[in-house]
Amino acid sequence: MAKRYFSKAHIAKLRAELADVEHKTNDLLLSYTYYPWNTDRGREYARHGFARRLGTLRRAVLNVFKIIPPGTVRVPSRDRLYDAQINIQAFIANVYGCIDNLAWVWVYENGLDKTIHRKHVGFRKTNTKVRESLQPAFRRYLEERDDWIDYIIDYRDALAHRIPLYIPPGGVPKSKHDEFYDYDRRMQEVMFDPAEYNRLEAEQSKLLLFQPVMTHSFVEARHLPPFHNQLVIDFLTIEELSTKFLRELKASRLPPSRAPRRYRLPGA
Repeated sequence: MAKRYFSKAHIAKLRAELADVEHKTNDLLLSYTYYPWNTDRGREYARHGFARRLGTLRRAVLNVFKIIPPGTVRVPSRDRLYDAQINIQAFIANVYGCIDNLAWVWVYENGLDKTIHRKHVGFRKTNTKVRESLQPAFRRYLEERDDWIDYIIDYRDALAHRIPLYIPPGGVPKSKHDEFYDYDRRMQEVMFDPAEYNRLEAEQSKLLLFQPVMTHSFVEARHLPPFHNQLVIDFLTIEELSTKFLRELKASRLPPSRAPRRYRLPGA
């Protein structure tokens, strides 16, 4: 009998964290929707940028756990792998977008859009002007997350420009290598017999051990993270970052702009 990738205790922990995703999302949506923004552009990037992306993150995490549960042992069907990949790709792209949206909110709400070029807006370590405008505590927090931000950038850039993110269908135990490649040879011989080809492919897939990991290029990727773990970690990091960011914004914000009062002269 094939062994699960995660222990029962780890699966229980993942499911408990997954259950928190819903209420954490709702709390953040309320915080960002009803915050008294100073600027129209800051409000737009917060409500229609960050908050909209947050809803996508929530749905993508839930979808992946439903399509390929963390206790999966057998290699999922091709359609399930594709559906999970689509959700993971959407998730990573929008995690990246969430970070950039918050940087734009900061720039607009603090009137920095006239002094910082749009190409330099972001929370990366290379976005020095934006980071220098932050309070020391939040700047240190971002510095402590530099490795995580680098990972998000690497996976997002691979998705957008190089090799798309995907889930390897499985690995072959050393003891089964010869049998696996024999199936390859036989499948080549029946290439024009779809029914027999599919039958051999199904038999071959039984030799694979499924590992719920994600990657882009096997040459460029530094590691293959288990995607159930990583999606939860990424969501919780965005939740933590955006909560701290709102505190940073409240501590440094200018008073809300108000229209000047109009006085009527006596007798006017």
